Amino acid sequence: MATRLTAAALLAVSALLGWVTITVPLAARLLQLSILVSMLYVGYLAWRGARVMRSALAWSRSGAAEPTGLAGDLPFVSLVVAARNEATVIGPAVAGLAAQAYARDGQPQYEVLVIDDASTDATHQVARAVAARAPHVKVLRREPEPGPRTKASVLAFAMPFVRGEVLGVIDADSHVAPSFLERAMRAWSVRDTTAAALQVARRPRNADVSWLTAAQAEEQLMDMASQCGRWATDGTAELRGNGMFVRGSVLEAVGGWRVTAMTEDLELSTRLSAAGHHVALAPGVAVEEEAVERLSALWPQRLRWAEGSMRRLMEHGPGLLAGPQPIGRKADFLAFAAEFFLPPLFAAAIVASLVTIPLPRPADWTVPISLFAGYGLGVFLLAVGGLTATGVRGLLLLGRALRGALFLSHWLVVVPWVLLRIALLPASSDFVQTPRFTGSPG
Repeated sequence: MATRLTAAALLAVSALLGWVTITVPLAARLLQLSILVSMLYVGYLAWRGARVMRSALAWSRSGAAEPTGLAGDLPFVSLVVAARNEATVIGPAVAGLAAQAYARDGQPQYEVLVIDDASTDATHQVARAVAARAPHVKVLRREPEPGPRTKASVLAFAMPFVRGEVLGVIDADSHVAPSFLERAMRAWSVRDTTAAALQVARRPRNADVSWLTAAQAEEQLMDMASQCGRWATDGTAELRGNGMFVRGSVLEAVGGWRVTAMTEDLELSTRLSAAGHHVALAPGVAVEEEAVERLSALWPQRLRWAEGSMRRLMEHGPGLLAGPQPIGRKADFLAFAAEFFLPPLFAAAIVASLVTIPLPRPADWTVPISLFAGYGLGVFLLAVGGLTATGVRGLLLLGRALRGALFLSHWLVVVPWVLLRIALLPASSDFVQTPRFTGSPG
């Protein structure tokens, strides 16, 4: 109930501010000044993030990061794959994880746990066929049971079976190189040993299929630039689900997986920050995954992401801000949370401006224009940061950054819609699976 009231309050405040800023010139100028300040901050994050990414990529290509296949000085890792009706993709994913060059005294220094979440297709059989050739791979089945059917609930189910001091979460559609695990653990041990968790880069392996999938590749780069900037400035960088690693002792200390969380990665990230921990980034290590190829599949995915993110902000944000964290982390968290206030304010300003058309005094249309331009410029700068860090230059840089910025504008519609859903409807406890497009039976 508290979350629904908070969402309703945010909508009401957005409506009030939208009306005030389009009718009161001073309020409009103050809002536009705040937009300018926020763009300067985003530009700074993009610059810092690009520097971190370039450094990490250079290190990953250096001799110091050359994989050895040996993990004598690295932790034992439990890789968990949550799978529900993933028969078309699970085979290659598990085979890639089973083939990791990560050993001590000739024995794998890791394990793979595939959790078949009550699949009704051949997921279990396909995974078992791969596991039969790899003793360090286990396939467990979670039968239908009452309660939430979220990814977090699957991860919670796996916890009694894991043996690693580090837990890694890999999606069922992932492809990884044999050196993936060693590179990730060495990046963690070299670049930020104090971090409680690590997030590697995510790259769409079907980016060349269409404009939509290519735009998601730009989205991943701009997100990495943003997260690296937040990490470099001791902010509240976050996990991104696929390719995330967390120390088992820290996970237990903060309460484990919350089975009701719609986005377990973001929810855990906020609890880690509230407990004084931080997340490190490994942009030089990548897990390949599928990008969504149809708008009909993109919409429910983005609704789930937005709702999960906003619910955890409203549920755990006050605790983070009231806690003993440094002021810089709190400021970074507030700046990030403000990104979710801009879309409903933009929507409210548009509606309020349309309402004033028949009135004697027209609205100040520079307000919604400024909000749209500020949002677009912010994501454009992040895209430039991510792209330049990977060596993209010239007209290609401009075109790809513009494509990424245009694609990210969908959040201006998604976030207000989700706020309405949160305010009016109860939270869903079921995980809405994103369809697979490029997989083939393994």
